[in-house]
Amino acid sequence: MSNENDDFENEELELEQNSEQSGDTALLRDLRKQAKDGKQAKREAELAKQEADAARRELALLKSGIDINSPTGKLFAKSYEGELTAEAIKAEAEQYGLIATSETQSVKEELSAIDRVSNASAGSQAFVAPSALDDIRNADSPEAVLAIVSKLGIPISNEQPQSGFIRI
Repeated sequence: MSNENDDFENEELELEQNSEQSGDTALLRDLRKQAKDGKQAKREAELAKQEADAARRELALLKSGIDINSPTGKLFAKSYEGELTAEAIKAEAEQYGLIATSETQSVKEELSAIDRVSNASAGSQAFVAPSALDDIRNADSPEAVLAIVSKLGIPISNEQPQSGFIRI
């Protein structure tokens, strides 16, 4: 009988050891799964952070007035490494001519052309006051229209029209 008891105890001890090993295996499996889930959560958090940073960068570029859909805007957006404030981005973009200022060469040229046109037309009599146009519309006869036109200093001729003359 003692042999049977010894066998029974041995079996119990063996079962206990197996259950401890399987418990350790289950615990290890659980720990591995938790570690795997933690790594996945970390990757997802890093991806979310990258997306948030990209959105902040894009918003700062848009606030500074950069057209990020234009070829030069895309190039600037990729290469810009400075501070992500609208003021800092705008200052650097102005240096490259992406944002027009009064200091930009093309803006200077356009302003100069506008000044030339303005100066050239300064002595022109081509402008007719709105009240004179109203007077012409309300005139009751051709003679009244001629009187208004001559009062404005516009020369009138019955000959072949030339620039600056009204033909009747």
